[in-house]
Amino acid sequence: MRRYSLKGNKIYFDEEFFIDLNKQTIAEYELQKRNEISEEEYYEIIRRRVLSMGYFLLSKKDYPIKEFTTKLITKYREKEIVEEIIDEFIEKGYLDDVEYGRCYIKTHNYGRKKMEFMLFQKGLSSDIIRDLLNDNSENELEEIKRLWLRLGEKEKDKKIVSLMRKGFQYRDIKKAISELE
Repeated sequence: MRRYSLKGNKIYFDEEFFIDLNKQTIAEYELQKRNEISEEEYYEIIRRRVLSMGYFLLSKKDYPIKEFTTKLITKYREKEIVEEIIDEFIEKGYLDDVEYGRCYIKTHNYGRKKMEFMLFQKGLSSDIIRDLLNDNSENELEEIKRLWLRLGEKEKDKKIVSLMRKGFQYRDIKKAISELE
């Protein structure tokens, strides 16, 4: 049995850990009429909330698996339940690190080194990052050329430094510049 207190739509299991519930769940489990629930009820309620929050988060934006898992475990504490829901989402195709990485590369104009770092920070595996960046290597020179032209009439050295800060390698920048001239 787990003791709890109910304040509004929040159920507190200790002073720091609480979850928000909808009125339907509160009524279904008759939570306002008692102050203890069984372990089975606790896990059912947590599972419902994790599932609901998972769908809510994914309706707002895409997540890499590691970031999504961390977010749910931090909020709901029950690692086994979260991992079970994550597995369901992966199976349904809602979470996919390869697709996430592909979209991230398309929407961010970083060079290989910085992109590698950013994707690693997001929790993608080294193998996935390497494969994605190898697939994108042809586009990198075109991206450098596009950014070079967008930087306009600035001094050549300042443009080079700007591109290097974005993670492009000096040899690639030189190659792209030579193709533009």
